[in-house]
Amino acid sequence: MSRPPRPRRVRGALCALALGTGAALAFAPAAHADLPGAEPQLTRAPYLSDPTTASMQISWATTTQSRGFVRYGPPGDCAARTATSASLGSPITVGTAREYATSVTLTGLSPDTRYCYRVYTAAGTDLLGTLPTPSFTTPEPAAAAGPFTFAVLGDTGETTDSGVNDGSVNVHQANVLDGIARSGARFVVQTGDNTHPGTSQTQYGDLAQTGPDVSAWFGPSYWAQPGMRVPLVGIVGNHSMTATYLAVWRQQSLAAASGGVWAMADYPSYLGSAAVSYPTTYYAFTTGGIRFYLLDTAWGNSNTGAATGGSCGAHCAIYEQDAHAHWQDASAEHAWLRADLAAHPGVPKFAFFHFPLRSDSASEPGDTFLAGLEQTLLEGGVDLVFNGHSHVYQRNSAGDGRIVSYVTGGGGATVHSVGENGCSAADAYAVGWSYARDHGSACGSAPVPVDDAQVYHFLKVSVDGTAVTVAPTDSLGHTFDVQTYTVTP
Repeated sequence: MSRPPRPRRVRGALCALALGTGAALAFAPAAHADLPGAEPQLTRAPYLSDPTTASMQISWATTTQSRGFVRYGPPGDCAARTATSASLGSPITVGTAREYATSVTLTGLSPDTRYCYRVYTAAGTDLLGTLPTPSFTTPEPAAAAGPFTFAVLGDTGETTDSGVNDGSVNVHQANVLDGIARSGARFVVQTGDNTHPGTSQTQYGDLAQTGPDVSAWFGPSYWAQPGMRVPLVGIVGNHSMTATYLAVWRQQSLAAASGGVWAMADYPSYLGSAAVSYPTTYYAFTTGGIRFYLLDTAWGNSNTGAATGGSCGAHCAIYEQDAHAHWQDASAEHAWLRADLAAHPGVPKFAFFHFPLRSDSASEPGDTFLAGLEQTLLEGGVDLVFNGHSHVYQRNSAGDGRIVSYVTGGGGATVHSVGENGCSAADAYAVGWSYARDHGSACGSAPVPVDDAQVYHFLKVSVDGTAVTVAPTDSLGHTFDVQTYTVTP
């Protein structure tokens, strides 16, 4: 099979794709620009987090400091209620600009119900200007049996496009996020490392500032539009080890309701590491009859102490430290997880965490130190596991002592190869890309990708009773390796 021509790129824009008949085309803007129609005071478009059946968190940023408020209600009466921020906007620095981050919690909502809203300054300025009124739908009740869809996304927030980081648009990431906006997903689960290479307000960015590693998430080509309509829940990754992550995403209601943690936590020295305070994120919620577990498997890259990573080597030193911090029998998170699993018998369960149980990426291999966690999940009746960290797509089959697990690390961070050191027996389907060789790679039954755009992806997960379909969707809009499972009734 001959390979189609590679796209011609101008400052990160996708100008043309030579694809087969019926292929989906997606075009991203040529460069960052302010969100057309929004008021100039708005520097970070409204985005949703901490979704419950009765509440929703809405956050945004402006050039001026005020309390801010939201008018919201059902379609046809979008200004029925008003919610005001509890305090003045919090000062943040994005690049060279001082901005003010505001969050408002909408309360009194009903489950599985659509709401529309607009955001305002204390003086009454409509920050969305001439933009259409956005809307969202609250999660389904815990015991609901109706069908719903959510998305899973990992390893995002890079301005590097096809191996080039000149600060222009990362077309693949823009197309993946646009695909989520069009997918019908009720919410998104992000499996860690929301931004690369680190977590700072500059990396998250705003609607105007550009440059390498600037505005890699809230830039107008990325989460600005989807984030107004699709709430995101997530967990830390090894590139998220600052309090900034907690301040940006605010999942306190979900954490509190499940007895989990969404806070900075102090860790003593393990294996010679420095005692440190890290953001710690683990919690659970039930919607549509499924129990979701978002777990903390992460550790800072520069704080490995004397950890060697065992037979895996230096790449796995952070895995070894994470296992000491979170996955000993007596650790707080492990104890919480066992108790919550036991408290929800006979309920289908999904688990999401950053470090992968299995990965055939040489630079970010599977985490053998999580064997105890996998056993706990098996004993607790978990049906599917979703991981990030490895910048590839990989589906691992079930087996003796193994849960079906997915690695979804192709949300926008530079993708990597698979199979350099061989493909594992559990690896049913995996794809990767090497920019050094300008060539794709594959394991299991996967065909070798002919373009890097086929490796960038998200997972569209559709639940209908006990039938769960996972449809990986690449940045061109094509689905691949679609699988349907029957989960625990």
